[in-house]
Amino acid sequence: MGLTIRQLEVFVSIAKSETMTQAAKVLFLSQSACSAALAELERHLKGHVFDRHGKRLVINERGKLILANSINILAQMAEIEGRLARTDGSLVSGHVQLVASSTIGNYVLPPMIGQFLSMYSTSTMALKVENTEQVIRDVLNYEADIGFIEGTCSHENVEVIPWKHDELVVIVAPTHTLATAKAVAISDLYHMHWILREHGSGTREKFEEAIKIKMTPFLELGQTEAIKQAVQAGIGVSCVSRAAVFDELAAGQLVEIKVESLDLRRDFFILLHKKKYRSHAVSRFLREWCTGADRAFFPVI
Repeated sequence: MGLTIRQLEVFVSIAKSETMTQAAKVLFLSQSACSAALAELERHLKGHVFDRHGKRLVINERGKLILANSINILAQMAEIEGRLARTDGSLVSGHVQLVASSTIGNYVLPPMIGQFLSMYSTSTMALKVENTEQVIRDVLNYEADIGFIEGTCSHENVEVIPWKHDELVVIVAPTHTLATAKAVAISDLYHMHWILREHGSGTREKFEEAIKIKMTPFLELGQTEAIKQAVQAGIGVSCVSRAAVFDELAAGQLVEIKVESLDLRRDFFILLHKKKYRSHAVSRFLREWCTGADRAFFPVI
C-alpha cells in the first residue's frame, strides 16, 4: 500500500512542532497512532525522515526532500474537499493564512480582508502580525500562504514582489520643543530620546538606513500603538509609518517633524514561497486585493 494522507499529516505536523506529543494534539490523535503512522511512512520510504534528539524529532535531509510536496498535497486535498462541499460551484473557498509586519498587518490589510470575506463568505482567513524577520521565517517554514513586509528579503526560496509605496515620518508630541520647528537637520536627531521598534523591525531597519547610524533607543517597544502612546505622553521622539499616525496627525495629537535631506520613502513587499501551492482563494486574494502589485505574477482563476 502507498503513502496515505494520514501519514503525510503526521509527518508535516511533526516537522513543524518537532515533537510527537504536540503533533498528536494538533491532529487529535493518540501518540501511539502518530508513532505508528510515522513508522509506516518511514518503512515505505525505506529510511528515517527525522533525526532523534531526545524527545525532539528534527527533520533530516531525506525529510526535507519531501516536506514541500507533502504540504502542497495536503493543501490541494483540502481544496478539493472544500470544492466538493460547495453547492453553488464557487471555486473561491478555503482558508488563507496571512502574516504581515506591524504597519501592514495593523493598518493596511484589515480593510482588504474585510472586503474579501464579504465577497467570498465561504472562505476563511487568519492574519498574524510579526516583525519582518519572523514574517520571512513563517513564509520559509510554510506557515503562511502570503507574507507582507516593510523591510527587505533576499532568500533564494522566496519570491519578493513590490507592492505599495510608504513613507515614514518623525513624530513628537504637540508639547515637544520641536513641535513648532519648520525643519530640523539630521544632526539634531542624534541626541534625542528615541522610542523605536525592536531589532528585526522593517520600520527600524529603514530609519537607521536613512539616518546612517545605528540608534541606541531611549525606549524600545514591540508595537506601533505603544510607541504612539509613549510619544503622545511626551516621553520621546519616534519614526513610524505615515499610515499608522494618519488620524493622530490630522487631529493634532501628534506632530510631524520635517527633517532636511532625510529620505524616509520605502516600499512594501509581498512574499511567496516559490515551492508552496497557491489555492484558488490565495490566488484570488493576491490578484484582486493586492492591486498595487504586478498582476502578471498572479494567474487568472
